[in-house]
Amino acid sequence: MTMKKFHMKTNYIFQRSGIFYFRIAVPLHLRDTFGGKAQIWESLKTRDPKEAQERAAPLTDKYKRLFRGDETPDTTNMTFDLFRELIERLGVPGHSVAELQAAPVQDRVAMLSPSLEVRKTIKRPTKTEIDVLGGAIEKPAMTLGQAFGKFKQLMPDLVKGKDPKDTKRFWRRYEEAVEDFVEEMGDLDCLKIDIVKASEYRSNLAERLVEGEFKTDAANKKMMWLKIILDEVFKVYHPGTKNPFKELKKFKEDDKEKRPPFTKAEIKLVRERLRASGMSDEAKAICIIGECTGAGAKELAWMTSADIHLDANIPYISIVPNSLRKKVKTGGARHRQIPLVGDALEQMRKFPNGFERFHTPDGPQQINRAMSEFFRKTVPGKGHYSYRHTMDDWLKRSGCDLGIKTAITGHSLKGHAGYYGTDYDMIQKQEALTKALEYAKHNEY
Repeated sequence: MTMKKFHMKTNYIFQRSGIFYFRIAVPLHLRDTFGGKAQIWESLKTRDPKEAQERAAPLTDKYKRLFRGDETPDTTNMTFDLFRELIERLGVPGHSVAELQAAPVQDRVAMLSPSLEVRKTIKRPTKTEIDVLGGAIEKPAMTLGQAFGKFKQLMPDLVKGKDPKDTKRFWRRYEEAVEDFVEEMGDLDCLKIDIVKASEYRSNLAERLVEGEFKTDAANKKMMWLKIILDEVFKVYHPGTKNPFKELKKFKEDDKEKRPPFTKAEIKLVRERLRASGMSDEAKAICIIGECTGAGAKELAWMTSADIHLDANIPYISIVPNSLRKKVKTGGARHRQIPLVGDALEQMRKFPNGFERFHTPDGPQQINRAMSEFFRKTVPGKGHYSYRHTMDDWLKRSGCDLGIKTAITGHSLKGHAGYYGTDYDMIQKQEALTKALEYAKHNEY
């Protein structure tokens, strides 16, 4: 790697491997304020010398003002590692504002006493030190992704003697568990993952287990790897913190059975109870559209306006990646287009922009909570996922071609190479759905 200094209108531009960087030395007496750094480095994200000069100029001005004391450094960008380093060097607990405010008055005095004693020994404390001592800095988050990185640093002995390939394979199982949690729940601050949030994730796994996305052993291991990661990380970085994954109940082998489809009587009962239900209109619509399409609750909840095609010759919805999701669960066959037939079209017209109340990171959890309570009371042992298996049965019993059925429900067709290739057209899928819904009206099941 080469590094070259450029003497243009500023002395703070350097080039590394063709990319220009801004670099400035931090005065010795201010280094604690800047996290102990002797130098500040920032990428200028350009290979063009003129553009680098233009981008470096405001940074030069910014840091010179900070060094003169004209501005105060922004401590809101403090990293977890820097915060921990500061409280260890100062020898204080490092309580946050929230922790101090939540404590009774007599406890606050005890919590702040060590900081007050340390303050007496520091002649010229920096603003950052004062903020840490006084609890004015919120503890920075350590996300689950960051915790995995810490776990690897803490446990090098787990891969002792393994070759690079085996080492990568060993860590990958933990990493995949983290990736699954992050994709379903978000990359949350470890300290804010409580038993409620962990239980929501277990429920998420249960729904996917029922659908056959993976087996019981795989679901249990996802929870186990997360528990192991936080056990070690909390032991070192947050002693005494309760591990939310420790209390989760393992799935039993018989839990892997798919949730049974609805009977005709149950479909009728659910419709009747929906009308009187206190659930939101959006949640009710998701139930009815799920019944008429076989689409999952999360698939429907995270549709955007771009996924809803009401003005097409045959109105349809797209279950695809969008601004709310990178993929639809396992991807592949789950990415599909479904015609809107009968009641599904009527309900979708009420929400042409999608179900916006659920367009949040925890939107799928919100809809699942609402529906779980409703189905538990109405048809115990069954839920929204039962619509998928019900529609699957309706399509098969109404004589639907196996490939078209898969194109509608998104189920995979392993071993059926004859069905690979281009998707079925919308007319074929509309006809299949219409026949399936007619079958459901006039037959017992």
